Amino acid sequence: MSLLSALRKKFKKKGRTRHAAFRDYRSANTHKTRKRPINPKIKTQTKSKKGHKKQRYKAVWKWMKIIIFLAIIIFLLRLLFFSKYFAINSVEVNSDSDFILEEKQAVTLYLQNVLGDNLLSFNSQEHENYLLKEYPNIKSIKIKKDFPRNLLVNLESYSDSANIQITYEDGGKQFFIVNELGIISSVGASNEYLPTIVMDVTGTDLEIKEENSTLILGETLLSQEILEKLLETEKDFESKFNVQVLEVYYLKRAREVHLYTERDFFVWIDLTQDIGMQLNKLKKAMTKLNIYEEPLLYIDLRISGQNGEKVIYKVSE
Repeated sequence: MSLLSALRKKFKKKGRTRHAAFRDYRSANTHKTRKRPINPKIKTQTKSKKGHKKQRYKAVWKWMKIIIFLAIIIFLLRLLFFSKYFAINSVEVNSDSDFILEEKQAVTLYLQNVLGDNLLSFNSQEHENYLLKEYPNIKSIKIKKDFPRNLLVNLESYSDSANIQITYEDGGKQFFIVNELGIISSVGASNEYLPTIVMDVTGTDLEIKEENSTLILGETLLSQEILEKLLETEKDFESKFNVQVLEVYYLKRAREVHLYTERDFFVWIDLTQDIGMQLNKLKKAMTKLNIYEEPLLYIDLRISGQNGEKVIYKVSE
């Protein structure tokens, strides 16, 4: 026992350990991890202040760029809209017909007032609407900007619609061409490609006028409504019965239309009544009346019977 205790004391004094990799306590302590020093608070505050200044500089520079950009835009807009380079100095007006010659001159005179105005700020649509309202004989107006300083204006007139032959009680006749509005576009002429309307003006204001003066270019000969109704009646009759209408006779005072057909008979129609119903009445009557073979003089659709289907006609002897 004394030997064992002596050995223990010997090892204890030298500071030995049973771990295989152990050398001494001094070297073992050198491997311990040291704590990092805490940064002073003064250094953290300095970095924070520098970052804040940098962000403020970026924000200021961003707004400066926006202001500079807007200033450039404003400068360019002022240069464009107030520069004499885009000042209107000429107006060219063209039309497709001499019929609207007076309107052409009036439009040219009107647009002289815009000379010197800036072409970029010129509102074409606004002026087109105004001129169409002022001059109803013009069908359409197109004002085009011809940069940098010119205006090009195109006027379109209403198309010719029918030949009009006016017959008077004394046997006198006058010939005209009217446009879509019923306005005279040509005097003493006719167009073979247009339908012909023979107007009986006996007892009307046109008969009185003929004794004093002649009808002139640009004067309304018949209303647009009547003109459209006459032409539509002719077209409807031809499509329903496959019979060509050679002439349309318009009785102004009686408010009637007489269609003269290629089979040498007339069809009398009342313009104050429904024209479609009158033509349908004839269509139904064809079960008993053969308009393609009977030697008819006229068919009268003006008279309404009790059931509205009455058709009067006369056959040549």
